[in-house]
Amino acid sequence: MLRVVTLDYWDTIYVGASVPARVERRRQALAHMVQRIGAEVLATDFDRLYRAAAVEADRWWREEHRGYSTADRIRWLLAQLAIERPLDCEYIAQAVAAVDETLVAYPPPLLEGAREALEWLDARYALAIISDTGFASGRAQNRVLEQDGIRQFFSATIYSMDVGHAKPRPEPFHAALAALGVAPGDALHVGDIERTDVAGALGVGMRAVRLDAVRDGGVSRAEYVAKSLGDLVRYLDESAESR
Repeated sequence: MLRVVTLDYWDTIYVGASVPARVERRRQALAHMVQRIGAEVLATDFDRLYRAAAVEADRWWREEHRGYSTADRIRWLLAQLAIERPLDCEYIAQAVAAVDETLVAYPPPLLEGAREALEWLDARYALAIISDTGFASGRAQNRVLEQDGIRQFFSATIYSMDVGHAKPRPEPFHAALAALGVAPGDALHVGDIERTDVAGALGVGMRAVRLDAVRDGGVSRAEYVAKSLGDLVRYLDESAESR
């Protein structure tokens, strides 16, 4: 019996495409941090390092399935400049806060039909988020949920940076199941990426639906591929009626 629905965050609830103003504000925050630390770096060299840090973070996610933090990414950039800072470095802490603030100041838009779908799901199931965090933290992602008035729908929000592992590793899924006190067979995960969301959920014994609202993900092992959040609602409604 389906009791819990977990959802990915990016391209499942929120549009995941980069917001140029957010990217530029983050670049400026990190450039200011490097300047305050006292390093002399040409603007062109810093821009190259900033892009390289993004590539390295993507490798951590794709190849190592690592739940890295904002500070991890910043420290990698500093290491390329042969700069080491103590764990309590105030400049890094301020840069981390600035990165989070940019997500709140330049928030992503909700996917079409997200609020209505969440209201429908919340009336029938316990809900949780299982999300791989990018540059900003899970705290910042929760603040965006709060700004949009949808944080209350989720009994738990599980983020890779807090767990230390990213999907498809089992740890984020197990953390959500433990938080809601359900067995894997009583939960269904919804997400947009076959490699992380579908494979990860099926790997721990959960059901899986892939959401292709933003892009076509091709062949899927999921029990259903929804083309929109409205389509997801219709599928779950019809599935419940047929049981």
